[in-house]
Amino acid sequence: MLDKNSPIPLYYQLVEDIRDRIRAGEYRPGQQLPSERELSEQYGISRMTVRQALQYLIREDVLVAQQGVGTFVAEPKLAYDPLHALGFTEAMMQRGAAASSRVIEQAVVPASARIAAQLGLVEGDAVIKIVRLRLSNDVPVLLETVHVPHALFPGLEDADMARCSLYQLMRDVYGVRLSGAQHTLEAVMANDYESELFGVQTGMPMILLQGVTYDEADRPVETFKAVYRGDRFKIQLDSRPHARREAFNASLMSVVMR
Repeated sequence: MLDKNSPIPLYYQLVEDIRDRIRAGEYRPGQQLPSERELSEQYGISRMTVRQALQYLIREDVLVAQQGVGTFVAEPKLAYDPLHALGFTEAMMQRGAAASSRVIEQAVVPASARIAAQLGLVEGDAVIKIVRLRLSNDVPVLLETVHVPHALFPGLEDADMARCSLYQLMRDVYGVRLSGAQHTLEAVMANDYESELFGVQTGMPMILLQGVTYDEADRPVETFKAVYRGDRFKIQLDSRPHARREAFNASLMSVVMR
């Protein structure tokens, strides 16, 4: 039962109770929730209050409404921890999902002033640009753009980046071992191009991750920009030093697709 004497609105109390039931496994992904009438009777509140709570959870992508059928628990968001440098494929494997990539662009291009500054190059120096749309269970979830110095990775422009791991190629073919990265993270909205690629509405909330990756000599070897679907990902942070070290070492030993 909800506390009708609490200053916290009843609809929000119901929101939190449904969240707790999902976390506890009482409501599982794909499971249909009781109807508005049943929830109203169960909690002793009006159907309008129940509807307000359900709409809130639908907007938060916790629930999914199927017209004429009912309300269902959404699939959990994919957790990404930018502090641990885990690859896309490894993250999908941990979730039991199949990962694939679609190469949009892969070419040697002159470095812009911004890319050159990030990689310690001179404007106009040759860099390899790789743009890939990443999919989980055939659903587009991530648009990734990377630039790497051509002088460090000659021939990478011809690699099969739909199947190959960038980090694995860096390590095994070019002898470059990574040590970490600097990230920035912000909330953005999907533009027209991104909405077309992802098959979502323009203005949909997205997560933008940008940064520079460094090798063991603290040399910048990659710039990256990754746009994640906000309804499919959540950010998970663990700043403990030993956790970062263990996770990063594990990521380098895995077959990842970054």
